[in-house]
Amino acid sequence: MNTIFSTADGLDDMTDDDTQPTEQPGRPSRSLSLRAKGIIAFILMVAYSLLIGVSTETQRQGLLRVVDELEMAHRTEAQLLEINTSMARTLFAVNMSFSDDDLASSAIRSMIEVEASLSLLEAIQNRHPTVLMLSGKLHALVRDLAQSPTLSTLDVARSTLNELIIELDGVTKNAHAHRLTLLDQYRENYDRITLSSLAMLVIGLILVGAVTAIFFSRLTWDIRKLEAHAHGIVNGNRDAPLPVTRNDELGTLMHAVNRMQQDLRERERHIERARLEQFHREKMVAVGSLAAQLAHEINNPIAAITGVASAMSQVQQSQQCPNHGVSCHPGLILEQARRISAITRQIADFTRPQAQRPELLNLNELVSNTCAFVSYDRRFRRIAMTTELDGEMPALRAIGDHLTQVLMNLLFNAADALEDMPADHPARILVRTQALEHEALVEITDNGAGADADTLVKVFDEYFTTKPAGKGTGLGLSLSRELIEDAGGSLTLDSEPGKGATARIRLPLRPNGQTDN
Repeated sequence: MNTIFSTADGLDDMTDDDTQPTEQPGRPSRSLSLRAKGIIAFILMVAYSLLIGVSTETQRQGLLRVVDELEMAHRTEAQLLEINTSMARTLFAVNMSFSDDDLASSAIRSMIEVEASLSLLEAIQNRHPTVLMLSGKLHALVRDLAQSPTLSTLDVARSTLNELIIELDGVTKNAHAHRLTLLDQYRENYDRITLSSLAMLVIGLILVGAVTAIFFSRLTWDIRKLEAHAHGIVNGNRDAPLPVTRNDELGTLMHAVNRMQQDLRERERHIERARLEQFHREKMVAVGSLAAQLAHEINNPIAAITGVASAMSQVQQSQQCPNHGVSCHPGLILEQARRISAITRQIADFTRPQAQRPELLNLNELVSNTCAFVSYDRRFRRIAMTTELDGEMPALRAIGDHLTQVLMNLLFNAADALEDMPADHPARILVRTQALEHEALVEITDNGAGADADTLVKVFDEYFTTKPAGKGTGLGLSLSRELIEDAGGSLTLDSEPGKGATARIRLPLRPNGQTDN
């Protein structure tokens, strides 16, 4: 029989606990599109240009005020130079009057010169109190000279003219210094406007260049990542989806590619699941066909052996047996022959094709038959497998072939976990059923090495397996959980390092509120 059941060893290829975690790519959040970003960038550039323009215009207005003040200072200085020239000419005329024999006529000429110079002082005297005072004094001296021209009055007028010329010379120097100050201020303002405008222009160009370079560099990098990811999908990559860090059109495209990857992963997973289910059915049919043929071939010699053993037993029981009292054990032959018949019949019954739609099942019988079937596998030779079946377990509605496949996967996983245990460690597997209020519980517990928390997190991931290469593909537990969830139940695995593992199957007794007829 080991020859027969060695053909079923391939069933453990479907018991690997592996799935690649599938990340549900999130929907793109509402954000700015590339077109909106371009418009905003254009608006910011226009705003920055306006800022430069406003700043430049403000500084230009200040520069124009300095130019106006400079022009006024220039006119004032020119006016003061004209006044100084007139005052010098007037002083010269007064001095000439002292040497003129005709004092009256020379005084009149001096008065005319003074009056002419005083008329020029009217434009500035209000801004200079000393000039105003000296101008008033000269007016009084002119009136005195007009009434009685004397040398003393003329001398006082000359002294006053000297004071006025000295005062005007100081005013002129101050005006010249003020004009030079304004000129320096104009140059400083001009240089500041030029430098600030150039600096803002350079800063603006640098900012625009940097933002543009960063934007297009990131855009190019994301496009290349998307391209590489798309090539990976075409080449069969079904790992984690591409991280999406954008919320624009390219981010939407990334989400679409991730969704495509997820859809392909789901489609391929369903195809693989259908392939494994078909493989399981075909293998069971092949095993059943081989078992039926072997049973047919074995039944004939078994029937003959059974007949001879029965005849021997009947003869032994009579006193006429020549070997009466000798231990020939015909009953043992009958027992072993009946055992062989029961085994062949059990295998044939177990491997008989089952319905592929939900039907009422005797869960205890299905568990018992599955355990009996897998016990002939060579991996269970040194394993003590016991069952504790709840006698109050009601019938439940499920697909029997799916439950058989899941139980075989879990039992083979438990056997593989016990394979490397030391010889002095008794390997045990306990299969227990229990009827709860609304669900049926099936537990498969082994006393193997167990698994740590990190492994438990990933046992149901596709293509994750702790088995060595060539012993599995890492789809067993993932497929098993899907089959149980399709039946409305759940499959969980609890384990601690050094304390073995327990797989729990929970199945609803009345799925979807249905009642059994």
